[in-house]
Amino acid sequence: MTGALPVLLLAGAVALWVPGSLVVGVRARGLVARSGPPSRAAEEAGPRRRWLLAGAAGLAAWLLVGGGAGACAAIVVAVAGERLLRSAAPDGTAADRAATLRELPAACELLAACLTAGLPVAGALSAVAGAVPGPLGRRLQAVAALQRMGAEPRRAWADQPAELTGLARVLVRAGSSGAAAVPALRALAEETRAAARTEAQAAVQRAGVWVLAPLGLCFLPAFVCLGVVPLVLGIAGDVLG
Repeated sequence: MTGALPVLLLAGAVALWVPGSLVVGVRARGLVARSGPPSRAAEEAGPRRRWLLAGAAGLAAWLLVGGGAGACAAIVVAVAGERLLRSAAPDGTAADRAATLRELPAACELLAACLTAGLPVAGALSAVAGAVPGPLGRRLQAVAALQRMGAEPRRAWADQPAELTGLARVLVRAGSSGAAAVPALRALAEETRAAARTEAQAAVQRAGVWVLAPLGLCFLPAFVCLGVVPLVLGIAGDVLG
């Protein structure tokens, strides 16, 4: 047991390091996307890193089991770990969508402040695009550039993703019919924050269920063996005896 303790610590360190490193990977991909197209070395770093972590977990399994069975367990753990890491890593589209939704309420409030100060819609979009980080700033800058070149508001927002549909509807309505955009922008900011809170609460509830699942899997066989099986055997003994 003492000899296996370092291996268990190694496996625990690898398991604990994975979620934080995924967050770091998402942030690194965002910085690379902002600065330009990723290099070949950056594209190959993800698979190498996944196999490194999976290989470390496989090595821990081999040291724990030992022998031929340990080698088989190491291969299984390494392959399964690599697939798990590959499925857990968010792709660029999901990361961009999450960043856009996270920054959208602040962008709506900044747009409302700029419009209240008297800026035109294109000028407000350009000003807010410089203050909002991530993919949302780039999309707002693209819309502002199209409107400065004379494109209609509906055409300028045509190629934007679904998460900006509400913002596009408010600004297109304001540009075409002269409707007041400031109250609608502030209402959209509140709705987006409320949706984010609801999604976070649902994620916390799902996490609570998954945390309790291993406990149930551990206690259910013990309950069956210690509570149900003796009762059944006792009843069977009385009936058949």
